[in-house]
Amino acid sequence: MTKKPTRIALLSNTALAFIAFIGILVLLAIIGQRHPMRLDLTERKRYSISEQSQKIAKSLKDTIQIKAFYQEGDLKGDQTRDLLETYLYHSKKINYQFIDPDREPSLAKHYQIRTYGTLVLEGFGKTQTITTVDEESITNAILKLSQEQERVVYFLTGHGERDISDFEKDGYSTAKGTIQKENFRVNTLNLMAEPRIPEDAALVVVANPEKPLLANELEALQQYLDQGGSVMVMLEPFSDGGLQEFLKSYGITLTSDIVVDNMSRVFGANYLIPVVTQYGFHKITDGFNIASFLPTARSVVPAGDSPDSVSLTELALTSEYSWADTHYRFGQSEPPNFDESEDKKGPVTVAVIAAISTDSNGGDQKSDQQSSSEPKETPGPRGQAQLAVFGDSDFASNGYFNLQGNADFFLNSINFLGQQENLISIERPKPPATPLILSRSQSQLLFWVGMLLMPAVVLASGLAVYRLRRRHR
Repeated sequence: MTKKPTRIALLSNTALAFIAFIGILVLLAIIGQRHPMRLDLTERKRYSISEQSQKIAKSLKDTIQIKAFYQEGDLKGDQTRDLLETYLYHSKKINYQFIDPDREPSLAKHYQIRTYGTLVLEGFGKTQTITTVDEESITNAILKLSQEQERVVYFLTGHGERDISDFEKDGYSTAKGTIQKENFRVNTLNLMAEPRIPEDAALVVVANPEKPLLANELEALQQYLDQGGSVMVMLEPFSDGGLQEFLKSYGITLTSDIVVDNMSRVFGANYLIPVVTQYGFHKITDGFNIASFLPTARSVVPAGDSPDSVSLTELALTSEYSWADTHYRFGQSEPPNFDESEDKKGPVTVAVIAAISTDSNGGDQKSDQQSSSEPKETPGPRGQAQLAVFGDSDFASNGYFNLQGNADFFLNSINFLGQQENLISIERPKPPATPLILSRSQSQLLFWVGMLLMPAVVLASGLAVYRLRRRHR
C-alpha cells in the first residue's frame, strides 16, 4: 500500500520548486546584465549603429566620457540616450551622463555650452564638442580623440600677418588657444626662409599680410594645393597681400571695395561691421544659424569663368541692406552713400571656398600641360584640395572672436580645412518605398464610406438620440 505524501511534504516540494524558479530567474537576470543581447527589428535600424562605428567603439583602448547637456524633459534627449546606449552596448569603454545646463550652470560655463543638445566627449587627454548629435558626428568625435597622429595648423609670418602670440585686441592668441583645444598643434611658418610647406601641415593660414608675398612663396602655396593641401586666406579691404592673381587662377575675384551694412545699426554696431545671416550650403555651415560680424570686410566674388577643376561655394553673405562700396576710404569724414552705377547691392559675398580637383601624384589639372613629344604619366586617383578666402580677418581676432557666431564660424572652417570634419561618412539604411496603390473600385469605396456613409451614420445617430429624448419628456 502506497503512502500518500503529507501536507508538509507537498508544501516543502512547492517551496523548493518556487525557490529554484526564483534562483533561475535571478541567474538569468545576472547573465543578461553582464552579457546583454540586442536585436533591432525596426526597418530603418533605429537602434543600431553601422559596422564602422561598432569597430571603432570596440577598438577603444581608453575610456571616453560623454556629457550630454539637455534640458530635463527634452524629447531629443531621449533620442540621444537611445543612441548612446547603442554605443555603450558595443563598448564598455564608453560612459555617458546627462546634465541639465540650467541646473548645473557652473558645468555648462566650464565646458562653454552655448546651446542645448551639446555633447562633450573627453578621453585620451583630449576634448571634443559636437552640437549636431547623430551617429556620424559621435563616431568622428571618438576618432578624433583616439587619433595618435598630431596635425599642425601653420600661420604664415614675415609679411605683417596677425600674430598668434599677441594678446592685444588685434592679436590671434584666443584663436590659437581654441584651435589647440580642437586637437591641432599651432605653429608659425616663414616661407621666405624655406619656400616649402611641411609635410605635417593640415592647414596653412594666411591672415591679412600687409606686404605682398614673394613669387617663390606663392609657388610653394600652389604646390601645396596641387598635392591636396588646404589653405585659408583672410584679407582686409584695399590690401590683397599680392594674392590677387593667385586667387584669380582658382576662380576667386577680389575687388577694391568695402562692405557697408545699414542693418548693423539695429545691433548697435557701426555700418562698417556687416552682419552675416545668410550662409551657403556647405559642410562648414551645415545647421549653422547664428549671426556673425565681420568688421571692415571686403567682397569676395566667385568668378564666372573658373577652371573646370575648381568648384566654388559661397560661404557667407551680408544682408540685403548692405552694399560693396568702391569709393569709401578709411579716414574720410563723410558717410558712405550707395552709387547704383558702380557699387554692388547686397547681399554681398564675403567668404568663398574652392574645392580643387588634384592628381594623387601632386599635379593639378593646370599643371598637366606637357608637350606631345614627352611621355605622359598615367593619372592616379583624384583627390581634392581646399582653398577658403574670407574678406575679413578681424572676426577671428581677440577683440571679436567671441562675438555671436564668429568663433563657431572660424572653428568650423578650421576643422573642415584641417580634414578633421569628415573622417568617416555614414549612411543610414533607407527603407524601401511602399506606396499605397488603390484600384478604381477601392477608391470609389473609400470615397463613399469616408465622405458620405460615415457622416450619414453620425447624423442619423444624432437624430435618433434627439427623438428618443423627446419621447421621454
